[in-house]
Amino acid sequence: MTLPYSSVDPHSPVPLYHQIYLDLKQIILQGIIPPGGLLPAEVEICQAYNVGRQTVRQAIAHLVDENILERFAGRGTFVRKPVNISQFFLDRSFTQQMRELGREPQTQLLSQELGTIDRQSNPAIQKYIGNSYFSLERLRLGDGEPVCHQTTFILTNHCPGIEKEDFSQSSLYEILATKYHIRIDRFDHIVRAVAADEYRSDLLNVPKDSPLLFVITMAFNIEHEMIEYSMSYYRADCYEYSTTQTCCD
Repeated sequence: MTLPYSSVDPHSPVPLYHQIYLDLKQIILQGIIPPGGLLPAEVEICQAYNVGRQTVRQAIAHLVDENILERFAGRGTFVRKPVNISQFFLDRSFTQQMRELGREPQTQLLSQELGTIDRQSNPAIQKYIGNSYFSLERLRLGDGEPVCHQTTFILTNHCPGIEKEDFSQSSLYEILATKYHIRIDRFDHIVRAVAADEYRSDLLNVPKDSPLLFVITMAFNIEHEMIEYSMSYYRADCYEYSTTQTCCD
């Protein structure tokens, strides 16, 4: 498909890369390249505007920074599909939230380990020194799109053998409920905004320093014993956090 490129003016005070950025952005916003569509190769864009590759790369970089385009190594640059901002429900599991949104929840298991809590462990679980734990590092996806990086510590005294479960296919809370009959009675949460570091920007496919919602979750059973401690990093372009407060006298 030949795109309706506009000509650029080398004598304009507006830099060439910015003129190209504006023209490509207009082409994309008009839907000429649909969401998920592949951007033409750099060499084609260079020929269309009669400029060098560095100029085109600057224009494309601005569109990537604005989350209009996204790059995939070895595949090319694509128009980013629009993401529906979903309300951030702290009382629902990731799997449940994705299903309620009509999206297919998927998990990539990045690492897992068994260990014993000691003074080098996360301060939040040091009160349980001597207890065993099972940790999971997971990338959570909806319809194949990464939306959350999550590290979870599970205290295993109530769920021995849980490390044998396949957490790339199974929901943690469903396993706790159906196999171990553990009822989560209370969640405590801490929510704050953070910037994506290089590691999480690569995992979540967002530019470095993009805003993320960082959520610490502590889950307790009916006896007020901690079962789970999680640290989750959610893409801010996929989630918004809202609360409702009732006024009282």
